[in-house]
Amino acid sequence: MGSIFKGKILSPISKSKIFFLNPGYLAISEKGKILEIGQNDLRNKYRNFSFYNFFDKLICPGFIDIHNHLPQFPLIGLSSTNLFTWLNELVFPYEDKFRYKKFAQKYSGIFFHKLLKNGTTTTSTYVTIHKQATDIAFQSAKESGIRTFIGKVMMDREVPENMLEDTQKSLQDSQGLIEKWDGYDEDRLRYVLSPRFAVSCSFQMLKGIGKLAKRYNIYIQSHLAESKTEIELIKKLYPEFKNYTEIYYKAGILSEKTIMAHCIYLDKQEIETLQKTGTKISHCPTANRFLSSGIMRYRKLEEKDLTIGLGTDVAGGYSFSMFNEMKEVIETSKTINFVNPKEQYKPVTVEEAYYLATLGGATALSIENETGSLEKGKSADFLVIDYQKLNDCKDNDILSEAKKILSKMIYCGSENIVKQVYVKGKRVI
Repeated sequence: MGSIFKGKILSPISKSKIFFLNPGYLAISEKGKILEIGQNDLRNKYRNFSFYNFFDKLICPGFIDIHNHLPQFPLIGLSSTNLFTWLNELVFPYEDKFRYKKFAQKYSGIFFHKLLKNGTTTTSTYVTIHKQATDIAFQSAKESGIRTFIGKVMMDREVPENMLEDTQKSLQDSQGLIEKWDGYDEDRLRYVLSPRFAVSCSFQMLKGIGKLAKRYNIYIQSHLAESKTEIELIKKLYPEFKNYTEIYYKAGILSEKTIMAHCIYLDKQEIETLQKTGTKISHCPTANRFLSSGIMRYRKLEEKDLTIGLGTDVAGGYSFSMFNEMKEVIETSKTINFVNPKEQYKPVTVEEAYYLATLGGATALSIENETGSLEKGKSADFLVIDYQKLNDCKDNDILSEAKKILSKMIYCGSENIVKQVYVKGKRVI
């Protein structure tokens, strides 16, 4: 039996347009697909469907976080001076603990539950170098009901000895996980090959990843140009290449199914390479600032028609909340004009931030035909939001328009206003 939901419906159409119904009706099939959406009461048409009346609440698409790290989330809020100090002093020692089965089981379950509680229905997630820990992460994601892209981190140089992998074994372990998990539950669970970054990967490993990705038509995620220190190290490790992006390009790992995080320090040629290969970008404004890495020029990349989504980058980012990330992408963009007034930088709008956290993220993951917005034929991945919690004065004029509701939600929202979460029409929170 299907279901009908009534409520105020707010969904992205594009970077500048939103779709708002007050009230609206959503009919969902037994298989979790959206059959119909509109202003007409659908109860007479679908007489046998269950009816859920959320007349005073908001129904919106689930959020899509296209970059985060499962093993790092206990480290949220532990600051450091820079990326490499943070990795060596905090991250690598903690990730090493995931070699233990019980440790991995405990934290994997908590991680996906936290994402769902914050309204994230789709995630692209790094685990650790450990095959067992990655398998456990998939099992936890399977049980939670979340839509995921998960990958085992791959590293075969320039890291502590206990974190070093044998190149061929790393590729073989990844292949085994691909064959076991990729495509589970009609693509709810997908595998994503996850070399940490070129600093910690030999060119041999990167080429092997490229071949594996082509063989299985699989996704790839990594980091690119996050910090100036990283770029200087890349020049020493890969002196034969013109720039950082060329390493990935020559290794054969840039494609429409590749997501590169951060991308703060890219030159013109690098941007052109990302553009011609269709490589997607994960913008992580919170983490960029938290680790003092820099500010990504979103407009510079967006104007080149590069596809961009948002990532919390937990635990470089200090929050699971995409409300926070939407706020950060707007506020960070505003600071550029203060740093360089001559740039005349156009800040990100609330509509644009909402798009990046939903349909933009889906497009970056090449699943925009499946999720990211509330449309007929798409998967019913959505949230029920108690936005009236943000209206302390109970002033109806304050939250009478779609843009006002959206702005209030982005700037003041948290997991406390996420009342229910659905993936494929099934309630998971």
